[in-house]
Amino acid sequence: MKIIILFLLSSFAYAQQCEPEKFRVVFSNGELTTPKQAFTAMNELALNLGDNYADEGITYDLAYNYSDAAFKQLLQTSDQHLWYMNLAKLIYNWKYQVNTPELNQHVEKYREAILQGQKVLVVSHSQGNFYTNLAQRMLTNQKPAITIESFGTFGIATPTVRVGNNDAYLTNHLDIITLIPSSLEANWTLRKIDSGKVIDNIGSIPAHNFTQTYLSPYYDIKPEIITKIKQELSKLTDPPQVVKSGSITVTLTWNLTTKNDVDLHIFEPNQTHVYFENKIGKSGYLDVDNTQGFGPEHYYTDCKKLQTGEYLVGIKYYSDSFVPARPVMTTVTISTPGSTRTFITELNKTETNSNLIKLAKIIIGRTGDPINGRLKYQIISLATD
Repeated sequence: MKIIILFLLSSFAYAQQCEPEKFRVVFSNGELTTPKQAFTAMNELALNLGDNYADEGITYDLAYNYSDAAFKQLLQTSDQHLWYMNLAKLIYNWKYQVNTPELNQHVEKYREAILQGQKVLVVSHSQGNFYTNLAQRMLTNQKPAITIESFGTFGIATPTVRVGNNDAYLTNHLDIITLIPSSLEANWTLRKIDSGKVIDNIGSIPAHNFTQTYLSPYYDIKPEIITKIKQELSKLTDPPQVVKSGSITVTLTWNLTTKNDVDLHIFEPNQTHVYFENKIGKSGYLDVDNTQGFGPEHYYTDCKKLQTGEYLVGIKYYSDSFVPARPVMTTVTISTPGSTRTFITELNKTETNSNLIKLAKIIIGRTGDPINGRLKYQIISLATD
């Protein structure tokens, strides 16, 4: 058995929210962006786009891309402009490694949202366009299939040769990214919003900044970005709601079909065991139980019945039509408000002897008042390599 744990960022105290909005707009950051800066960019995007489009609500999310190696290199260089150009060339030539665990985390985030009936638009800045393009390919080819027409992209300052399936993008004429070979050409002349005067003196690196340039109230590109994003939202198709949503959602998929069955098991705080023979718990439900391969199997909590305490998440290799049973690669995605973690686990039925594999526990508490305080979520891994 081999387990890979993938995680993005965790935040703990949130108001209770169960029903997802129809749209999920995700910000995918570029290189040299700290988590704090990425969250700031996402929030700026939310403030400018608003909480609904065409009378349908919008949820905002972050697909964070780490660039620790880039930060270390920046600290060691005396010429930031040259360093930035070299980094951008490496990205363009695919010599700067795209972090695969992050990419898988992003894909599972998008998949989970679409399975819940949401339309997903990823707004990608700079390096984030590489992640988003790859994520779209993975979503297109992975099983179980999703409604790919419910997934869209919008690129900003992109070094890639395309954005999604030739989706829209905006790059201003001063942006340093335009110097990267074969990057999409600049398609916007940056002007002051009050006078209409062309901007020519802010520098090619500052011109690349998402919040201080592309969403700046002083330049005319921000209104165009919001208009373009809305146009991309209008193109998305409503997906069927395959699974329901709750404060906790757990989704299991696997890579084999032809009567290959892996089962999801949840133990709720009162020790109710929710699985294929007992689909209704005190807090939640196993609303999808797949026995033919690929999945999904899915558990969600009912907001009106949510218990505080500890939820245990496990999986079990139940059966395979092949003899001997084939090794199977499973993916379990656990989502709570503000946090998503993905566990990729290879199971061998002979080795595991059909034992339950405990992956994680989810702890729900309250901040301040133990009865009326804001809910606090924490996902803790129980898996070992």
